Amino acid sequence: MAGLGVGPVEFALFRIVDPEERSDALESKLSPALLHIGNELVGGLSRVSGASLTAQLGKLIRRKGIAPEEVFVAFSVGEKGYRAVPYLALAVTRAQLHARVALRASADRAGVVRRTIVREAGNLARRGKPFRKLRNYANWDFEELPEIAPAHSAAFWMELAESLAPERNGSGGIDVGVAWSSEETRSLAIGDLLGVYRDLAPLYKLLANAR
Repeated sequence: MAGLGVGPVEFALFRIVDPEERSDALESKLSPALLHIGNELVGGLSRVSGASLTAQLGKLIRRKGIAPEEVFVAFSVGEKGYRAVPYLALAVTRAQLHARVALRASADRAGVVRRTIVREAGNLARRGKPFRKLRNYANWDFEELPEIAPAHSAAFWMELAESLAPERNGSGGIDVGVAWSSEETRSLAIGDLLGVYRDLAPLYKLLANAR
């Protein structure tokens, strides 16, 4: 097991073929380990984001005949939970660990966040280094990682804003972040994760404070 508490044994759970058996194993073995990391991170993430965040395990989606491909812990503000607000997430998939910033389209009912991203697209594009490893996880199939996003382009951020458009009927949303391979995860520490979330913090703050 890695220093974080997620290592080869935990990644191997995603190789369980039977959907129910995999779901049970992820819930009983990986979810507690991930929530433990979340509880270690939440204080630092609150300082980085400038908000009082709480850690909450993401709901493991069980579909008949389909094995789950991701387990995550979300960090968000308020009592409504992460589904209703912008949130940070730490996710584990078959071969990677991911630090992400996300917002469900249904949480931007008035279009405030969408308009804010459109207005700030140029400034986001000029951020440079903090977003150099950013990936867009929208519609990811959990196979090959999404390519590095062209975050230096205002057009990318405009496109991201469109994922919140009313015509999406509340589906979709924003889901971007940084990935580490399972091998890289072995040498990660809490400080390494916080460093990446510090890079992602300007985007989170923009979403959370949209006016």
